[in-house]
Amino acid sequence: ITLVIIKQQALRAIGSLLLSFVVIVQYLVPTILNGGSPFTTSLIAALGISIISLFWAHGINKRTTIAFISTIISVVLALVISYVFVHYSKLTGLGTEEAFFLQSLAIGEINLQGLLLGGIIIGTLGVLDDITTAQAATVQEIYRANNKLSQKQLYIRGLRVGREHIISLVNTLVLAYTSVSLPLFLLFSVSKQPAWVVFNSEIVVEEVIRMLVGSTVLILAVPITTEIAEYVFDHNKLSFIPDKEVEHGHHH
Repeated sequence: ITLVIIKQQALRAIGSLLLSFVVIVQYLVPTILNGGSPFTTSLIAALGISIISLFWAHGINKRTTIAFISTIISVVLALVISYVFVHYSKLTGLGTEEAFFLQSLAIGEINLQGLLLGGIIIGTLGVLDDITTAQAATVQEIYRANNKLSQKQLYIRGLRVGREHIISLVNTLVLAYTSVSLPLFLLFSVSKQPAWVVFNSEIVVEEVIRMLVGSTVLILAVPITTEIAEYVFDHNKLSFIPDKEVEHGHHH
């Protein structure tokens, strides 16, 4: 289906997906198992995946560069926000059966709290790439359609489209996390536990924090990307980077 819809770019998209998977399997997992900091390792993996998924799939051009810069800023914000949430909620990272299983195997000294933070970052990154790329493209197309717009007008119009994107993506994110946690909610429902017990359990708090971090960073990523994009296009910055987007017009 991918090959039919986006044709020549399909192979690059599939290739970037495979390379991102290689980063996770060959770098992220072994480094954590060998005692590396899940926090730092996940950040480095996120940077590597961003470079691959953006530049390999979309090519080296202005809009991809803007998306990459915006993604890195957003990942750092996600890192700070998730650290604050996890630290002050006093999560241990033992909210899943997998975490207990890892601990029982006693594979070195795995920092489960750091592993939880890393998981949040990687999970958020998957949606971040989408929103920063789309937003950079939106601002560029608005500028191309009318380059007489002031910097403020360009920002406002870009943000207007971005808001619609945020609404749909946040909804998608919450539904995705809820679908994963559905068996958990059913289990709590059957067990007849009081609501305060359920919502204070670590496994539920972990999922809530994932949703909060993901949603917050998505919302922040739109104005960040819009601001960078309108500045770059309005002031003709990054002129050393060529625009290689291919215009698919009608040929007569």
